[in-house]
Amino acid sequence: MLNNFDLGHVVRHPLFLVTFIIAVPAWIIAFAGQCAAEAKFGRNTDGTPAVRYLWYSIWIQLACIIHLFLATCTDGLAVHRFQLAVVLVIAEVFAVFGTEYIFTSEGAFIAVGVGSLLLAMVDLVWILYLTSEEDTLFYNVLNAGGNGGLSSHSRRQARRDSAAAFAGGETGIGNVSGYQSTPRINGSYSMGYAPAATDTTPQKNVTSYDHATPPVSDEQYKHRAKAMYAYSASPDDPNEVSFAKGDILEVMDNTGKWYQVRTPSGQTGIAPSNYLSPL
Repeated sequence: MLNNFDLGHVVRHPLFLVTFIIAVPAWIIAFAGQCAAEAKFGRNTDGTPAVRYLWYSIWIQLACIIHLFLATCTDGLAVHRFQLAVVLVIAEVFAVFGTEYIFTSEGAFIAVGVGSLLLAMVDLVWILYLTSEEDTLFYNVLNAGGNGGLSSHSRRQARRDSAAAFAGGETGIGNVSGYQSTPRINGSYSMGYAPAATDTTPQKNVTSYDHATPPVSDEQYKHRAKAMYAYSASPDDPNEVSFAKGDILEVMDNTGKWYQVRTPSGQTGIAPSNYLSPL
């Protein structure tokens, strides 16, 4: 999980940058308040801690903060967002209960209430982000300041589709950036799309050739697109290409969620369409 760790995903994403700046001090305030309350008031008459169930919730909250931070820095929100959303809902409920201590007269309890209030607000923003689909208002509003280079929620499925379309499999193109390794089928070379993971997925026609596939000519790149955000290719998918914000990419195939492109450096491969703006 930590192989692709990049702190820039948090730093470049206004939403996560601001919420983490709030969440970490808020957790420290709430935790310190709970410790002070326990030290000053001890246990309740029924033997329970002074802040009761908040000792459970404070550790759940810390786990959520750490998990979300690591998932963001490794661009793994598409994989972890469901699990994070479920646990954050639990943390949100406990945080709301903790806000009642704001109305007490003791400083330690007030600190617990203030920290819980800040955490409740941050948790709500994170839940909205993680549970919003790409075409919804909330998702677009929360990404209005930029997405920090993070993949969209559908990237995992899109990459699976792109892998089936451009690489791997028995009939796929082994290397998009030049078509260097086209596998043989029944003694002949095949140029086309790989079979999908299931028998019910529609297939594109496959044309077989008895000779090596020629390189892609300039005339085949009929479209251009401008990169709205920087994108780093995943090391798990050799067919992806990296590009910087503002780069002009030549596009050969602009259908689907992944375009087949050529970067200004001459590298060819696939790029996520939601990072590009057609020209």
